[in-house]
Amino acid sequence: MKRYILPVDGSIHSIHAVQYMSMMSPIMEDGLYVLFYVQPIISDYLKEEARKNPRAMEKLDQLDKKNAARGNEILNRYKERMMAHVPEERILLLTQRRMMGVTWDIIHQASSEGVDAIVMGRHGYSRFHDTFIGSTTRTVIDRNTDIPIWMIDGEVDSRNLLVAVDGSMNSLKALNYLCDILRRAPDVQLTLFHVQPSWRDYCGIDFAETQTAESDEIISKFIERVDRECVENFMGYALRRLKELEIPENKVIMTTRPTRLNIGKTIIEEFRDGNYGTLIVGKRGICGAHMMGSVSNYLVTHLENGALWIVP
Repeated sequence: MKRYILPVDGSIHSIHAVQYMSMMSPIMEDGLYVLFYVQPIISDYLKEEARKNPRAMEKLDQLDKKNAARGNEILNRYKERMMAHVPEERILLLTQRRMMGVTWDIIHQASSEGVDAIVMGRHGYSRFHDTFIGSTTRTVIDRNTDIPIWMIDGEVDSRNLLVAVDGSMNSLKALNYLCDILRRAPDVQLTLFHVQPSWRDYCGIDFAETQTAESDEIISKFIERVDRECVENFMGYALRRLKELEIPENKVIMTTRPTRLNIGKTIIEEFRDGNYGTLIVGKRGICGAHMMGSVSNYLVTHLENGALWIVP
């Protein structure tokens, strides 16, 4: 059974994450959903000072109980939302005091639970929001090294899936991860999307002054040939894996587009124009941090009204 942890607070962004998981549950393998609330911290200094004053200590104890009650209230509210789509016995509620800081508390709990994904809402670009989910999601993405992160932005109402691939081992990991999560779902519309890189995507140095038109063409043709061979092999493997899930071939689209300004922007345009709800991407690509790493960072910043699965 798959396990998913949903760190939540009282914000609309957590509602979006819970709604997304409820909407996607029919096409995912039966899972266990852990709703997780981290209570606000009371500083050790205040507790130490309160020990000198029994009445102050009593007030702090009351505050602790109030925080725990607030957490349980929030968790039960989200549980009721999920129960319209998920059996009650597969929804667990967990609240605890902040221990190491919200980010590390989430990562530690996710590791302890052995989850298959951390699912978090993300607010937009306003600086006036101070909910812990909105301000923590990016930090969890950056510091977590081995657990897939599902970042939910806005309301998602489409189950269509877009998998951004570059033929690398990390794309293969992302595809296999998706296949492991999906149940046999013949109604799923899935697109494998490849952006053809230019030689500039492989090299961060500008050789414009010394590069000739002839050498530029030679490099471009070489990259195009190698990329095409790599992706053709990848797509063949992908078709075999998806066939195992009994997803009809007419429900699987494979498309390639040349890069424009950058790979990430091209992926965002495809996602925006194609009625997708979920984008799946490897955290790293062919060139390690430079290639898919920079792409995944771009997607984290620019994806709107959708879910982004980042597979390490």
